[in-house]
Amino acid sequence: MTGLPRDAGPALAPVRSALADDAGIEARRITLAAGEEAGRILDRARRRAADTVRQAREEGAEAGRAEAALRSARARREAGAVVLAEQERLRSALREELLAQAAALRSDPRYPPLLQALRRRAEALLGPEAEISEAAEGGLHARAGTRTLDLSLPALVRQELAADPVEVSRLWAA
Repeated sequence: MTGLPRDAGPALAPVRSALADDAGIEARRITLAAGEEAGRILDRARRRAADTVRQAREEGAEAGRAEAALRSARARREAGAVVLAEQERLRSALREELLAQAAALRSDPRYPPLLQALRRRAEALLGPEAEISEAAEGGLHARAGTRTLDLSLPALVRQELAADPVEVSRLWAA
C-alpha cells in the first residue's frame, strides 16, 4: 500500500474540514465527559491509596510501614491501569464516532467533490492509468500494477488519528 506524500494536505482538506465540522461537537462532549470521568477515577484511586496508607500506618511496626509502601505502590499501579484503560476506551469511542461520521459523509452534498479530490490524488500518486474504484465504505481504492492506494473514508480517519496523537491525547488532558 502506498502512503500519502507530504503534499497530500490540500487534496485531503475537504475530508479534514468535513470531519472537523461533524466531529467538533461530539469531540467537545467526549472531552468533557472524559475529563469528568478521569477526575472521578483519579479521586477514587487517591482515596483508595490514602485508605491503604492509613491502614498500614495503624499497624505501626516496620512491617506495617513496609506493607504500606507495598500497598501504596500497588494502589498507584492500579490507579494508573484504570486511567490507561479509560484513555483507551475514550480513544476507541472517538475512533468509532469519527468512523460513523465519515460514513455519514456519503449522503452529504460535500461527498461528490470529495470523491473528485480523492480521484485526482490517486491519479497524481499512481498515474493516469491507475484503476480507481469506489470503496464500499466510502472513498476510493486505486491500483496501478503492484502499487495500491487506500483512500477509503475509514483509512483516512485512521490515518488522521495516527497522524496527530497529541490532539487525541488532549481528550483526557482537559
